Amino acid sequence: MKARLEELFEQCVDVNEWKIKKLNIQEDHVHLMIRLKPTDRVCDVVGKLKGVSSRIIRKKFPELEKFL
Repeated sequence: MKARLEELFEQCVDVNEWKIKKLNIQEDHVHLMIRLKPTDRVCDVVGKLKGVSSRIIRKKFPELEKFL
């Protein structure tokens, strides 16, 4: 799952022209430092990253639903 999350974050930042400065995926949370464009709002970036990754991870790992 960690590898898949890394791929998803990389794809999302590439599409949006951001840059990952640091990424640390733990068992129960993620630390992510990203260089954004000046026009991007942090709340929008977080929403995109969480929304995309959650939707795809839930499809690939349906057994996680019981923990949410």
